Amino acid sequence: MTAARSPKPEAVVQAAIAVWRGVGRAAAWLLLPLMMLQFLSGYALMHPRILGGVMGKATAFQVHAALQPLTVAAFVLHGFPWLRRSLARRRIVRRWLDLALAIVGAGLIAFSTYLWTLG
Repeated sequence: MTAARSPKPEAVVQAAIAVWRGVGRAAAWLLLPLMMLQFLSGYALMHPRILGGVMGKATAFQVHAALQPLTVAAFVLHGFPWLRRSLARRRIVRRWLDLALAIVGAGLIAFSTYLWTLG
């Protein structure tokens, strides 16, 4: 019986990078309908006479509140890696940058989820 070989570390890193890019792209495509619904529900809240036929004020508030954490999460998952790559092109990348972006992104998602739980 031969022992199973573990994958090379480089292959694992490349697979993780590919998965992370897929997550970022999925978040980018998810942002499009989320932002459209955010704008629609926000305008329905602010201008019920104009958009009252599309969405009532109570429904608009529920939709807006429910989509907020998802929109923030998609923005963080798509926007923060883009920001890091943009800074890397300008050679502004430091060791603390990845940690700072991860902490700020997690904080934004947690705060948005907290506000959602408050109602």
